[in-house]
Amino acid sequence: MNKINLEEIKEKLIAERELLIEKLKGNDLSVDDSETPDPVDLAVRNYSKNVMLAVSENESRQLLLINEALERITDDEYGVCQNCEQDINPKRLNAVPWARYCLSCQELLEQGLLNED
Repeated sequence: MNKINLEEIKEKLIAERELLIEKLKGNDLSVDDSETPDPVDLAVRNYSKNVMLAVSENESRQLLLINEALERITDDEYGVCQNCEQDINPKRLNAVPWARYCLSCQELLEQGLLNED
């Protein structure tokens, strides 16, 4: 992978990381219990809190993957599948710059046939 593409991908990753950090900062999962809400309001509030928590977990996971990708760039290991050690297709990296696996190994992972490190 040439230097220009790596710089573009690095910029993409950093921009995505900053966006996720801002989103995570904005997620307020606290509940105001100063008054007793009716059961429907409480159910809606709990459902909303659970949805926000799931979103936060996904964003935290993506943030971890982005940081790992930036580390792989620094270590000159970016663009190589962490399972089969083949080059990851540049189109895949352009679409999913934090990708750890080539498409074939990603499919194996999703089918449960590959253990994630």
